[in-house]
Amino acid sequence: MKSNLKLKTMEDIERELSIIIACEKKQKGDVSLTQVYDFLAESIELSIQRIGSTNKRNTINKLLGKYKFAKLISKGNYTKANQIPGFPPKDLGDSESALLRLKTSLTAFKLHSGPFAEHSVFGELDKKQWERIHGILSMFLFGYIQLYGDEKLRFAKEREQKKEKTFTDKKHNHHPQKKKDDRDTKPSGHNNRKWKNKKKTHHKGNKNQGGGAK
Repeated sequence: MKSNLKLKTMEDIERELSIIIACEKKQKGDVSLTQVYDFLAESIELSIQRIGSTNKRNTINKLLGKYKFAKLISKGNYTKANQIPGFPPKDLGDSESALLRLKTSLTAFKLHSGPFAEHSVFGELDKKQWERIHGILSMFLFGYIQLYGDEKLRFAKEREQKKEKTFTDKKHNHHPQKKKDDRDTKPSGHNNRKWKNKKKTHHKGNKNQGGGAK
């Protein structure tokens, strides 16, 4: 389900998940909390566990996969459930186990350095690209969870305060450099002329200035 969230990293997903856990919530539509947690966890698990299982993709499919990936990243979100293969999954009815599975998969992904599995649609992806896919998928899935009550308001208020603080800090840290006075950087023309016109002193006598007779 389309959401206004912006999740780009695993830390963003974990932060939003902590808000979901703390708030009162209920499902929107016909997708349960368990299905949301399980599907996202499975997607993350497959990206790091299904190593070596590559699909035979011809050149056209590879190019098409890259095009679809670029289009999704540019758009920033899924708009329909049928864009996501295998969604929604079977409802196993155990949201606590599904949540634990999701937390474990998030930690495992952050610790995993590679290699990574091929995506069934987009083809070969590196860690950063997989992270963007998981972020976009999380935004879509979390849209099926409706938060309400005082906790939701508190988190929303804290988020706005954090944004304002960041903006204020950036504003205070930006100090335009003052233009230096020309007098501090180069001598004035008048003084320069005086230096040029200054007469050199001459000493009579021999080269070692002993003052001997001619």
